[in-house]
Amino acid sequence: MSITVSVGTRVPAYATSMGRVLLAFTPEPHLSRALASTSFAQLTPNTVTTEAALRGILKQVRERGWSIVDQELELGLISASAPVYDSAGHVVAALATSTSSARFTRHEVRSGIVPAVVETAAKISAELQILPIKAASRKRGS
Repeated sequence: MSITVSVGTRVPAYATSMGRVLLAFTPEPHLSRALASTSFAQLTPNTVTTEAALRGILKQVRERGWSIVDQELELGLISASAPVYDSAGHVVAALATSTSSARFTRHEVRSGIVPAVVETAAKISAELQILPIKAASRKRGS
């Protein structure tokens, strides 16, 4: 693997687990505009390269509440993501982790890593849902 991700790194959303979570929960008019401007370059032999195929995957992501991308951005890289919700129930972020496909198979990521990512994203979401209450309490001097 050669990918280096640092602050400001840009990668195509259609080829990443985090990008797919964010796309899956994007309102349809915005999603259609985003996909219309996507070139769907084949980054590896595994990369999804059509809007129709991606839309099918996004439907699964919405239903499951998580995403796995297996060597679509770069050979040897597998990642998993889950949505983070704000107090209004909108997806505002995605929590992701990635590893080498030499260390974990897709099945191992699904059974061993996805539950932890989903649980952690849910805990972050829960904190975001009570955050306005905490902020209001601090303002009142509590």
